[in-house]
Amino acid sequence: MTPYVVPETVIRRFTENDCEVTAIVADPADAQQTLYGTVTRDGALVGSYYCADRVRQSDWHIVTALGVPLTLDGQPVNPVSEGAAVIVLTTILTARDSFEVEQRLRDATRTPKV
Repeated sequence: MTPYVVPETVIRRFTENDCEVTAIVADPADAQQTLYGTVTRDGALVGSYYCADRVRQSDWHIVTALGVPLTLDGQPVNPVSEGAAVIVLTTILTARDSFEVEQRLRDATRTPKV
């Protein structure tokens, strides 16, 4: 039996829109697969994101600071990429109140008019 090789992991931190983003990345020298990330603002958790399909780096999910999946009108909000998840967490979820959060989510997920 071939032994399982645990890939190297690193922590990457950067600041976006006055929020600290921390990402856990596997195999940084080769595949660079993000396992999950967290976003904090002023030391408080805004939310986290993770990739359900690490091989393809697709099927991203966002979890709010309350520990529940981010939804809009009862449907999960699934960003198309890690960058989109970071944008949602650093801009949309940092709004002042729930109405503003919902409005920003609607604007961000609305199909563009041609």
